[in-house]
Amino acid sequence: NGNEGLSQVELDGECRYLKDLIEEQPIQILGEKHVERFGSSAGVLIKMLNSCDRLLVQAHPDQEKAKRYFHSDYGKTESWYVLDLDENVESPCIYAGFKPGVDRESFRRLIEIQDTEKILDCLYRFEIQKGQVILIPAGLPHTLGAGSLMIEIQEPVDITLRAERIRPDGSELPEESLHSGIGLEALLDCFDFTIRSEEETRKRIFISPRILREDGKISEEVLIGPDTTTCFGMNRIRMNGVGETRTYEKENGAFTIVLVTDGCGRIVTDAGEEALLKGTEIWIPNGVKSYRYETENSLEIVECYPPQI
Repeated sequence: NGNEGLSQVELDGECRYLKDLIEEQPIQILGEKHVERFGSSAGVLIKMLNSCDRLLVQAHPDQEKAKRYFHSDYGKTESWYVLDLDENVESPCIYAGFKPGVDRESFRRLIEIQDTEKILDCLYRFEIQKGQVILIPAGLPHTLGAGSLMIEIQEPVDITLRAERIRPDGSELPEESLHSGIGLEALLDCFDFTIRSEEETRKRIFISPRILREDGKISEEVLIGPDTTTCFGMNRIRMNGVGETRTYEKENGAFTIVLVTDGCGRIVTDAGEEALLKGTEIWIPNGVKSYRYETENSLEIVECYPPQI
């Protein structure tokens, strides 16, 4: 199914694929400058990632490697926002970055014999907490442990090079699932074998929010800004309207993708208003230049943005 996984939107009581709407009206939805740079591609992909089991150890190519091996205009830098954690999983975690002593040849041997325990042990292990933001630069070896629900924001490709093909439940993927047909040497080219200390790796991948506004009732934080990556952006807005209505005005950039992570309220534009509940997802097209959030309760929102131009 060529439409599998594509976002659908409700428009005038009809369900349409967002991709089709963008192709029909790219400038109105994405903005003229964005279209000049990226065409009808949003330039960003957002997913919900739920790890019932540990994911396989993997890496994604940077732009140069993606072009060379996959003829893609995008690499795959990605970031995770920890939305929730399974209380039945002890010490939810991620694994990222090679430990000292790991090099291309030793890692190749582990891949060839599929020693999954030793492959995983090549990476540092970091415990994670709800609300954290984790950057996974292209090339960084990584995997996500069991029991976490993430908002994943990334460059708009799904190119994955895997070091493992034996899942935690013992089932096996075909050999080609490791490298998508480009071969083991090219796979290894896409892994970053730079050795950093555990603390250096931690500082590189765990992003500290930067406060834009904080007045006790309304706060906005930059979770991913251009100083972290120009591939995409993410802010978090928290509003406490208990006892009276709180409003927060915002200006739209090229476009904004709204994910309601907690509470309830509404979003108001010149075209009207829409209710916001936990789990609501809204695309604010370029044609909407400003909007505001309102709540008489509490409201928490994660806003996602396209690449910087």
